[in-house]
Amino acid sequence: MSRIIVCDTDPLLHLSEADAIHLMRPVGNILISPAISTEFKRNSSKRKLPSWVKIRQLDQPARDRMSEWSKKEIIDSGEAEAIRLALQVKCDWFLTDDAKARQFAESLRLEAHGSVGLLLWAVAMGHIESRAQAHRLLDGLIRSFLWISERVIREAEKAIEELLPE
Repeated sequence: MSRIIVCDTDPLLHLSEADAIHLMRPVGNILISPAISTEFKRNSSKRKLPSWVKIRQLDQPARDRMSEWSKKEIIDSGEAEAIRLALQVKCDWFLTDDAKARQFAESLRLEAHGSVGLLLWAVAMGHIESRAQAHRLLDGLIRSFLWISERVIREAEKAIEELLPE
Protein backbone atom coordinates (compact mmCIF):
# COMPACT_ATOMS: atom_id res chain seq x y z
CA MET A 1 0.00 0.00 0.00
CA SER A 2 1.32 3.43 -0.94
CA ARG A 3 1.59 6.25 1.58
CA ILE A 4 -0.78 9.18 1.43
CA ILE A 5 1.18 12.43 1.66
CA VAL A 6 -0.40 15.85 2.06
CA CYS A 7 1.87 18.77 1.27
CA ASP A 8 1.66 22.47 1.89
CA THR A 9 3.19 25.04 -0.45
CA ASP A 10 6.70 25.47 0.95
CA PRO A 11 8.12 21.99 0.23
CA LEU A 12 6.75 22.17 -3.32
CA LEU A 13 8.46 25.53 -3.84
CA HIS A 14 11.74 24.69 -2.08
CA LEU A 15 12.16 21.28 -3.70
CA SER A 16 11.35 22.83 -7.09
CA GLU A 17 13.95 25.57 -6.55
CA ALA A 18 16.51 22.89 -5.65
CA ASP A 19 15.61 20.75 -8.69
CA ALA A 20 14.64 18.05 -6.21
CA ILE A 21 10.84 17.87 -6.48
CA HIS A 22 11.24 14.43 -8.08
CA LEU A 23 12.16 13.12 -4.60
CA MET A 24 8.50 13.42 -3.60
CA ARG A 25 7.27 10.94 -6.17
CA PRO A 26 8.55 7.69 -4.58
CA VAL A 27 7.27 8.68 -1.12
CA GLY A 28 3.64 8.01 -2.01
CA ASN A 29 0.51 9.65 -3.36
CA ILE A 30 0.99 13.41 -3.08
CA LEU A 31 -2.19 15.37 -2.38
CA ILE A 32 -2.62 19.12 -2.08
CA SER A 33 -5.58 21.35 -1.40
CA PRO A 34 -6.89 23.91 -3.90
CA ALA A 35 -5.35 26.77 -1.87
CA ILE A 36 -1.92 25.14 -2.02
CA SER A 37 -2.23 24.77 -5.79
CA THR A 38 -3.10 28.46 -6.07
CA GLU A 39 -0.22 29.51 -3.76
CA PHE A 40 2.25 27.40 -5.73
CA LYS A 41 1.14 28.91 -9.05
CA ARG A 42 1.29 32.43 -7.60
CA ASN A 43 4.78 31.97 -6.11
CA SER A 44 6.34 29.84 -8.84
CA SER A 45 5.50 31.40 -12.17
CA LYS A 46 8.29 29.50 -13.94
CA ARG A 47 7.35 26.02 -12.74
CA LYS A 48 4.34 23.77 -12.99
CA LEU A 49 3.13 21.18 -10.54
CA PRO A 50 4.09 17.66 -11.59
CA SER A 51 1.19 15.64 -13.00
CA TRP A 52 1.50 13.16 -10.12
CA VAL A 53 0.56 15.85 -7.56
CA LYS A 54 -3.21 15.60 -7.14
CA ILE A 55 -5.55 18.34 -5.96
CA ARG A 56 -8.18 17.19 -3.47
CA GLN A 57 -11.18 19.22 -2.31
CA LEU A 58 -12.02 19.58 1.36
CA ASP A 59 -15.38 18.42 2.62
CA GLN A 60 -17.60 20.97 4.39
CA PRO A 61 -16.75 19.97 7.98
CA ALA A 62 -13.05 20.28 7.14
CA ARG A 63 -13.60 23.74 5.58
CA ASP A 64 -15.47 24.87 8.70
CA ARG A 65 -12.66 23.78 11.06
CA MET A 66 -10.01 25.29 8.78
CA SER A 67 -11.82 28.62 8.83
CA GLU A 68 -11.92 28.51 12.64
CA TRP A 69 -8.11 28.02 12.84
CA SER A 70 -7.50 30.91 10.45
CA LYS A 71 -9.82 33.25 12.36
CA LYS A 72 -8.00 32.42 15.60
CA GLU A 73 -4.70 33.08 13.76
CA ILE A 74 -3.32 29.71 14.83
CA ILE A 75 -1.81 29.26 11.36
CA ASP A 76 -2.33 30.91 7.99
CA SER A 77 -5.22 29.89 5.77
CA GLY A 78 -3.17 27.88 3.24
CA GLU A 79 -1.49 25.82 5.93
CA ALA A 80 -4.81 25.42 7.75
CA GLU A 81 -6.39 24.07 4.57
CA ALA A 82 -3.48 21.67 4.03
CA ILE A 83 -3.68 20.37 7.61
CA ARG A 84 -7.45 19.95 7.35
CA LEU A 85 -6.94 17.94 4.17
CA ALA A 86 -4.30 15.84 5.94
CA LEU A 87 -6.79 15.04 8.69
CA GLN A 88 -9.64 14.47 6.24
CA VAL A 89 -7.73 11.88 4.19
CA LYS A 90 -5.95 10.41 7.24
CA CYS A 91 -2.59 10.94 5.59
CA ASP A 92 0.57 9.08 6.54
CA TRP A 93 2.83 12.15 6.28
CA PHE A 94 2.28 15.89 6.27
CA LEU A 95 5.01 17.83 4.47
CA THR A 96 5.71 21.40 5.57
CA ASP A 97 8.73 23.65 5.96
CA ASP A 98 6.93 26.02 8.32
CA ALA A 99 7.83 25.48 11.99
CA LYS A 100 4.50 26.75 13.33
CA ALA A 101 2.49 24.58 10.92
CA ARG A 102 4.68 21.58 11.77
CA GLN A 103 4.15 22.03 15.51
CA PHE A 104 0.42 22.49 15.04
CA ALA A 105 0.20 19.42 12.77
CA GLU A 106 2.14 17.33 15.29
CA SER A 107 -0.19 18.52 18.07
CA LEU A 108 -2.98 16.95 15.99
CA ARG A 109 -0.97 13.70 15.82
CA LEU A 110 0.08 14.11 12.20
CA GLU A 111 3.53 12.83 11.26
CA ALA A 112 5.20 15.94 9.85
CA HIS A 113 8.37 16.18 7.78
CA GLY A 114 10.13 18.94 5.86
CA SER A 115 12.17 19.20 2.69
CA VAL A 116 15.47 18.28 4.36
CA GLY A 117 13.83 15.27 6.03
CA LEU A 118 12.45 14.18 2.67
CA LEU A 119 15.92 14.43 1.15
CA LEU A 120 17.39 12.28 3.94
CA TRP A 121 14.55 9.77 3.55
CA ALA A 122 15.40 9.53 -0.17
CA VAL A 123 19.06 8.89 0.70
CA ALA A 124 18.16 6.23 3.28
CA MET A 125 15.77 4.48 0.88
CA GLY A 126 18.32 4.35 -1.95
CA HIS A 127 16.66 6.90 -4.22
CA ILE A 128 19.87 8.92 -4.11
CA GLU A 129 22.87 6.76 -4.77
CA SER A 130 25.91 8.98 -4.31
CA ARG A 131 27.20 11.44 -1.76
CA ALA A 132 27.84 13.93 -4.54
CA GLN A 133 24.21 13.82 -5.67
CA ALA A 134 22.93 14.07 -2.08
CA HIS A 135 25.20 17.03 -1.32
CA ARG A 136 24.19 18.72 -4.59
CA LEU A 137 20.51 18.42 -3.66
CA LEU A 138 21.16 19.62 -0.10
CA ASP A 139 23.11 22.59 -1.50
CA GLY A 140 20.13 23.32 -3.75
CA LEU A 141 17.85 23.44 -0.70
CA ILE A 142 20.33 25.69 1.10
CA ARG A 143 20.34 28.08 -1.88
CA SER A 144 16.53 28.04 -2.12
CA PHE A 145 14.30 30.37 -0.12
CA LEU A 146 14.10 27.72 2.63
CA TRP A 147 15.70 28.92 5.85
CA ILE A 148 17.79 26.11 7.32
CA SER A 149 19.76 26.53 10.54
CA GLU A 150 23.49 25.77 10.57
CA ARG A 151 22.81 22.97 13.05
CA VAL A 152 20.32 21.28 10.70
CA ILE A 153 22.74 21.66 7.78
CA ARG A 154 25.54 20.03 9.79
CA GLU A 155 23.26 17.20 10.94
CA ALA A 156 22.03 16.61 7.38
CA GLU A 157 25.60 16.52 6.05
CA LYS A 158 26.57 14.07 8.79
CA ALA A 159 23.56 11.87 8.02
CA ILE A 160 24.48 11.82 4.33
CA GLU A 161 28.03 10.74 5.21
CA GLU A 162 26.70 7.95 7.44
CA LEU A 163 24.03 6.76 5.01
CA LEU A 164 26.30 6.82 1.95
CA PRO A 165 29.71 5.59 3.09
CA GLU A 166 32.28 5.59 0.32
